Amino acid sequence: MKLKYFVAALALVTFMTSCEDDTPSQNPSTTTSEVPVILHYDFKYGTTDFALNQEFTSDSGYTIRYTLASFYLAKPVIMDDAGNSTALNPEYYIIRPDVMMSNMGTIEAGHAHMFNLSIGVDAETNTETGGNGMQPTDFSDVNHPLAPQPEGMYWSWASGYIFVKIEGEIDYEGDGTYDQSFKYHLGTDPFRKDRSTMLHTSVEKGDTLDITMTVDYQQFLHGIDLHSEVLTMSMGDARPLAEKMMNQFDAATSFELGSDHGHKK
Repeated sequence: MKLKYFVAALALVTFMTSCEDDTPSQNPSTTTSEVPVILHYDFKYGTTDFALNQEFTSDSGYTIRYTLASFYLAKPVIMDDAGNSTALNPEYYIIRPDVMMSNMGTIEAGHAHMFNLSIGVDAETNTETGGNGMQPTDFSDVNHPLAPQPEGMYWSWASGYIFVKIEGEIDYEGDGTYDQSFKYHLGTDPFRKDRSTMLHTSVEKGDTLDITMTVDYQQFLHGIDLHSEVLTMSMGDARPLAEKMMNQFDAATSFELGSDHGHKK
């Protein structure tokens, strides 16, 4: 009799163990698939590759050369098709013609619908009246984009960052002598340009999300009178020209899904 009960109990334990083995795990392990986001830069003068101190011909036939062309980008974000945003890191970038690309951190694999960022610095950070107002001397890291820069990207007398700083020279006669300089120092909060680009693409683990920003410095000067519209610091009587030139820079830039998008690392 005892043997009978023992065999029955053993069969019950075996059955229960079998059922437990068939039960799915309630806490499966998960892994995050991260996709790098890279912004590439393509600097042009019309159909020609752009470089500082290189001679170009203006729309009016003048010989010109750019001696400085720097600008800020800020707060890049990737948005999915459900409207969820992933803020990229770092938040700020200073871009010069010798910068080929910026690594903007990672997003999770999935659908990348929109790419948003600003040309300029956000109002919260830009001035001392902003909620997180900063100035270059506030940064102990000399490599931070908002720290002091060699070309001077901050107006100490106006407590604000210069969003776009472009300078150059004009040779009106084509005799090798530069007759006039142009200086466009563009900034203050109303001049920031918020850009939004539809990507509408999916990325998988092992992909990179490549985006290209093109700046056409011929388009920047298109329609500009290089005799009279040559100087603005964004203040006073020259403010209307600054607004015009900031719109010119905005029109001279474009963003698109890069041709290298999606390649495996």
